[in-house]
This record gives sequence, structure tokens and C-alpha cells, in this order.
Amino acid sequence: MQSRWKAFAAVIAGLLGFAALDTAVFRSGWYARYLEPSSSAGTVELTLLRERQHQAEWKEPLVLTMGDSRMNYSPKLANEYSAAKGYRFRLTHGGVAGTNPRTWHYLLREIDPSARRYAAIVLPVDDYDDEDTFVDFTDYPLDVRYLAMLLRWTDAPEYPLSYTTPKWAIEAWRACLFRGLNLQPDVLAFVADPKKRVTDAKANRDWWPNGSYDFLEEERNVVGLGVNWETHSVSYPPGVDEGFKKTVETVLLRPPAPQTGRYGAYRRKWFGKIFERYAGSPTKFIFVRLPRGPIVRPIIQKVSHSIREFAARPGVLLAEETRTNELERPELFKDALHMNRAGSTRYSTMLADDLARMLGAL
Repeated sequence: MQSRWKAFAAVIAGLLGFAALDTAVFRSGWYARYLEPSSSAGTVELTLLRERQHQAEWKEPLVLTMGDSRMNYSPKLANEYSAAKGYRFRLTHGGVAGTNPRTWHYLLREIDPSARRYAAIVLPVDDYDDEDTFVDFTDYPLDVRYLAMLLRWTDAPEYPLSYTTPKWAIEAWRACLFRGLNLQPDVLAFVADPKKRVTDAKANRDWWPNGSYDFLEEERNVVGLGVNWETHSVSYPPGVDEGFKKTVETVLLRPPAPQTGRYGAYRRKWFGKIFERYAGSPTKFIFVRLPRGPIVRPIIQKVSHSIREFAARPGVLLAEETRTNELERPELFKDALHMNRAGSTRYSTMLADDLARMLGAL
């Protein structure tokens, strides 16, 4: 019996020691500075760095935009336009390519700890109705990797239990309890060449706050792209590669999924969590419908309408739904999902005008 107790005590001591080491390295803020800059977690850390700098330096009322890669407007162009028009707010972007509402909830907790820093937060969506697809965002695998450095012990069990697939639920548990376990590939790459990692990390931290703010989209377009919806045949612009064709097939030609309301339930949960955290805050929320693409897919009947329901809440506004229809043209897109420089420029000024009209005098 005594030997069993000793073994048990040794296991507990080992776990406590591992937890202490994990805390010292991965929860102190030290390792966050040396993440692989191009990784999911590294991009999140660089985004947080930029937003904290903007919060400290900019004195005007701030409007924060969230989103994924489709929210590719230019905050710089929008702010230059706003200043010329006499708008008193400045736009800053906390979105990260590849993220979604579940990730935004935890990102906002880091970007805006007081839940009162922003005059408004813009939440871009592809539709005010909830179109179910064959992708189940409840088990979206990349979420844990974006949040690898942000999840806390107290996020368990809620965050891990938001997954239904055991593999991703286990990763979520590890991210909450022992960050280092999920960061092993990053750590091994760091150890293999620490000098290069430190140099790369410093260069990116020095460049990112201003460089990413100054970034402008590329100019290429998809003029010549066409879809015959009766035959589901596509005419492509000359010279496009197989990657472009695959994106068109995946995005524009995807078959409609059964409309069960699953995506609406996901949105209600995670947008709802965001709104709960800001309860009592003066911050307003504005949903905007993004340009849907260079060519718009046929409309299907949806059974769920979560975004429209949210508009009934105090402080939650919906931008005009058809406002971005004029941008849905091949000459304003660089692929099947993302606007090019011309489209991004037009959307930047359009967004500034719409926010000024909806927010009034700040």
C-alpha cells in the first residue's frame, strides 16, 4: 500500500512540475514573442501586438473590425478617407485569416479585456441567413491552433466540450491545461535553429504593426470567369492554375447541403457569447454582409436566420444587406473569395461611409 501511495505521489509531483514548467514557459508571455510568425498562433500574437499599439497611440474613438481573410478592406485607406470626410472614428482590424466566431470570442477577450475600449465592433458575415454547408464549424480543426496561446485553465470544460469530435476535443483540453503539448512542433523547430527563429520573430514584430496596416491587396482580377448554373460548367480566365480552379469548384460550385439549422445554432452560441461578455458595455455591434464573390451562387431557401434575430438586441445593428452587391463583379476580385486592390479600395470607403451613417456623431 505504501508503495502505491509513493507512486501516486510521484505522478502528482510530476504533473505539478510539468504544469509549473508549462506555466513558466508558455503562460508568462515569454514564448509568445518567439512563436513561428507565419503559424496560426504566431499570426494571432502579431495581431494582438498591433491592436495594443493602436489602442495606446490612437486617441479618436476606435471601431474594431473582426473577420477572416474575406474581410480584406484596408484600414489605412478607410482612415485616410474618414479623415478627409471629417469622420471622428478610426478603424482598426483584429481579424485573422481562417478564423470564425468561436475564435473571435476568445480573441476579443484579449484585444479588449475591459469590454469597453471600442465605440463599435464590426462583425462581417457572408449572409444574414444561416446556410448550412457540409463543413461543421463546431469541429473546425484550426480553431485550437489559433487559440494555442490564449486559452486558459478556466476555459475548461466549456471550450473542449464545444467540440464533438474526440480528436479535436482532446487538443482543446490540452490547449486549456498544458499549452506546451500542442506547441511541440513549434518548439522543436525553435530548438533546431533558435538563432533564425529569434531573428525572424524580431523582424516580424518590428514590421507587423505598421507593415500590416499599410498592406494593399494585389491587383490581379478574374475577368473572364463565368458559370452556367444550368449545366454547372465554368469558363475560366486565360492562364489560371489548378489551385484557382479548385477554389472555384469548392466555393462556387459546391452542392447545397441539407438545411438543418446547425450553422444557425453555432452562430447563436458564439455570437451570443460575445454579446454576453459585452452586456452593460457602451460598445455597439454592427453586422455587415461581405461581398459574396465575383459571381453569386443561386439563392437557396434557408431555415435559420440568427443574424436577423440578433438585430432585435439593444446595441446590435445590421448594415444594409444589399449594400455590397455592386462589388460582386469579376474585375473586383482576385479569386473566388477575396477582393483585389480595386475591390478592397472601394469597400474601404464604403465601409467608412456606412459606419459613419450608422454610428452618427461619436
